[in-house]
Amino acid sequence: MRALILAELRAAWSSWLAVLIAFVATSFSIVLAILALDSLIATIGTGNVPEREAPAIMITPGVNLALALIGTLAVIGAVTGLVVQSRRGALARLALAGATPGQVSRILLGQLAIVSIIGSVIGVVLAIVFQPAAVRETISDRGVDPAIAVIKVDPLLILLGVGFFLLVALIGGMRQSWVAAAVPPVEALRTAPGAAVRRGLGIGRWIGGGVILLGTVGLSVLVVAAVPSFGVDGGDIVMQGSLFVMLFTSIVLSLWAPLTVSLLTRVWTALVPSRAASWVLARAAVIARGERLARTVTPIMMAVGLLVGLGSLSASISGMLHEVGKGGLEHASLLSLLFMVGLIMLISMSGGVSVVLMMSRQREAELALAGVVGATGKQQVLVPVLEGVIITVTATLLGLVMMGAGMALFSAGVLALGKGVSGRIIMPWADLGVIFAVALVIIVAATTLPVLRSLRRPARQVVAQLAAE
Repeated sequence: MRALILAELRAAWSSWLAVLIAFVATSFSIVLAILALDSLIATIGTGNVPEREAPAIMITPGVNLALALIGTLAVIGAVTGLVVQSRRGALARLALAGATPGQVSRILLGQLAIVSIIGSVIGVVLAIVFQPAAVRETISDRGVDPAIAVIKVDPLLILLGVGFFLLVALIGGMRQSWVAAAVPPVEALRTAPGAAVRRGLGIGRWIGGGVILLGTVGLSVLVVAAVPSFGVDGGDIVMQGSLFVMLFTSIVLSLWAPLTVSLLTRVWTALVPSRAASWVLARAAVIARGERLARTVTPIMMAVGLLVGLGSLSASISGMLHEVGKGGLEHASLLSLLFMVGLIMLISMSGGVSVVLMMSRQREAELALAGVVGATGKQQVLVPVLEGVIITVTATLLGLVMMGAGMALFSAGVLALGKGVSGRIIMPWADLGVIFAVALVIIVAATTLPVLRSLRRPARQVVAQLAAE
């Protein structure tokens, strides 16, 4: 069994390497947040931190930890499921060779365990290296001397974080492996490798999205109703509530991705008047691969939405302070807000890149077939570039929906404070442009660079290699 696991791991190394990016990011984020929280508790315990700053210092790693845990649950299952899907042909051949469903499942879980452990080790090392800087920056951001920081590295807390990460990875992989092992081998081989998986919006997703949506509305109403009683802390409550509403909105959009992502992509791409062959091929490929599109767009949407939302929060808070006669922000800069959601954005972006990289073999086969039917070399290169553009634009549009939901609560909450301010929302167009450009470069590079080498190989060889997997 050990030899089979290692052989399968070598055969699927490119897919697992893409997953490793997300595994490192998630384990790093969880362990870093736990270690930072422990160090900040110890720092506050020395009595050197002003009492009024202690709650704000504590909430930063707390929010980061909560969001990192949520992001891990969302990303790990998605990327693990795609690896299993990409190996359906190989698993079917194992079953035809005599492997039982239990053995097939154990082979997959063995590979997942090896990659998870490697990812967690790299993530822990990075977390330990970056922890002192994270703790000192969090303290310094509140105007406290970073020299007083107490840096602790508790092995038990590291094991706790790694244990949670491994548990999530193995539970997600176990479910996916059972599903894969239950598919009849002939059916798995009959299905074209990388065939579009049209996942319907089942009753579970309707109910789950509806519950979270109702909870988000309830949270918004609660914040607006209760914020006047918080006095000077009301502004912080509104800001934190807005961030959580953005996050919960992204979860609803993700659960309803077959509707939100696919429909939005169809609509806005149909408005583009171009009939160039590369655009037509890219649009058709993206729409046909609905599952791939949804799993790629949703993590990028979360990262873009939170970043743009942070920029809007920062600019709107600054505008609010100017209205009441105060000249600027105090501990509410874009960098300060970024500390609160930086790890969830790292997880989200790494998950999106992992999905894009994992689909490179399918994209290579699609480009090879496009060449067979007459696409030129230039058109074959442009297709993945335009796919990256479509993914980024769709993610950005949905990210703006996230931002709009959070900023609506911000505006209503500011008006509820009753400080004589208008609650005007300021759109950070410059931030949006930079964020979109960075996301576009990352996604286009991930969709294009891995497939360039395959364009120099015979089309039949590229397609045959995908079929062999």
